Amino acid sequence: MRRHSLLRGTLLLTAASLGLRGSSMCFQVFLSGRIGAAGVGLLQLIASVSFLAATIGSAGVRVAAMYLTAEEYGARRPGGMRKALLCCLLYGLLASSLGGLVLHRASDWIAVTWIGDGRAASSLRVIAWSLPLTCLWSVMAGYFTACSRLRQLVWVEFVDQGISIAVTVALLLRWAGNDTERACLSIHLGNAAATAVTLVLLLVQALAGRRAPIPQGLGMWRRLGKLCLPLAANDTLRSGLSTTEQMLIPRGLARAGGSSRAAMADYGTIHGMVFPVMMFPAVLLQSLSDLLVPELARCRAARDVRRIRSLTERCLRAGLLFGASVAGLCWALAAPLGQLLFGSAAASRYLRLFAPLAVVLYLDALVDGMHKGLGEQVYCVRVNTLTNLMDVVLLWLLLPRWGIGGYFCTFTVTHFLNFYLSLSRLLTVTGAAPPLGYVVWVLACTAAAAWAASRLASLWAAPLAACLGGLLGYAALLGAGLLAAGAGQRAAKEAD
Repeated sequence: MRRHSLLRGTLLLTAASLGLRGSSMCFQVFLSGRIGAAGVGLLQLIASVSFLAATIGSAGVRVAAMYLTAEEYGARRPGGMRKALLCCLLYGLLASSLGGLVLHRASDWIAVTWIGDGRAASSLRVIAWSLPLTCLWSVMAGYFTACSRLRQLVWVEFVDQGISIAVTVALLLRWAGNDTERACLSIHLGNAAATAVTLVLLLVQALAGRRAPIPQGLGMWRRLGKLCLPLAANDTLRSGLSTTEQMLIPRGLARAGGSSRAAMADYGTIHGMVFPVMMFPAVLLQSLSDLLVPELARCRAARDVRRIRSLTERCLRAGLLFGASVAGLCWALAAPLGQLLFGSAAASRYLRLFAPLAVVLYLDALVDGMHKGLGEQVYCVRVNTLTNLMDVVLLWLLLPRWGIGGYFCTFTVTHFLNFYLSLSRLLTVTGAAPPLGYVVWVLACTAAAAWAASRLASLWAAPLAACLGGLLGYAALLGAGLLAAGAGQRAAKEAD
């Protein structure tokens, strides 16, 4: 077995994710221009139900597959790795088949009662039939990540994206036309076709080659159950509450005084345009977060406390710098980006409103991955339950009164609370020290660079020129500010 390299794996996954996310972003721009903001809003509501179904159907098996495989990989037991994979595949197939059956039977009721649009039913039925494929695909992705077979996984992900986009675009152009129901159905048919083809590729690669003897007994099943029960409870509860939140948003906005179509358009603008742009660079931290799960699991199994603390401190510093940099850039270029990508003043306005929260969102994703690697699933269940319940209550109370302002207030309060509680627990478990001075000067540098870059971008009328000018100015100003701050800190240490 090759020596695991966290940095190399992160760079590989990041490069792949940037390519995949970039093509997905271009497709999202194409889609928003074809079906409009209200159509994107309907698609986002269907996606939230799909995410809930996938979460219930997988029942925590993806992270369990990654964790169990990483432990067997670290102990150099190839037979145990195969046993972990087979157990996870069987468990995932059973759970997802049951979940898909329930979703198929309830698709019409969910479309009318939850989403409020009967056109979503056909898409939900396609999602139900493809749910076992999606679950098994996620198990295979966790297995390949834990085994450090990232090149094979990346190759298959590109094939998956290519098939999905090709099938979807063909259906949109030749069959869907301007019909929103058919457009949504085309997207999910494309996803299902791509998942089916690439799942076969992953299974062939995983099961090919020399066959190591598989250990007998129920030990692996007991370990799987111990992992999956808290993960399934956490993920299902969090996803269920998140789906409830998504359903409340357009209805609450409509109750605030707007029409149902306008409310769906606002919802589609925020969730289908603004958040994809704001979270596009998050692929770096998401790749690192995925790789930290098996890495920290190996360190925990080896009781390597020093490496756990060192990884935690370095990752938190890198996550803060990256998240703050992205937040400042999105804030500075909000106006030209909204016009360039979507031709929407509303997208520009909402991007500037939500941009500062990228710092918390990025760091929270990183902290969540570290918790999973350290076996802190039960604590995550408690925190996520608390904050998601708060989300539902605050949205119900504030949205009809304050509209978008109520949604922003709820989003900010609950995400800050979730991050604070998760970070506090992480620092306690790992013994890492919070870099308070580092936090202050990073936030100060990014805020100053963002303000200056926004002034610079306003000098150009053309959105593309404004984006390029603002980006170059932001990079130069932020780099100079960080170098100056770093030099000042070094000088202060030398003087002491």
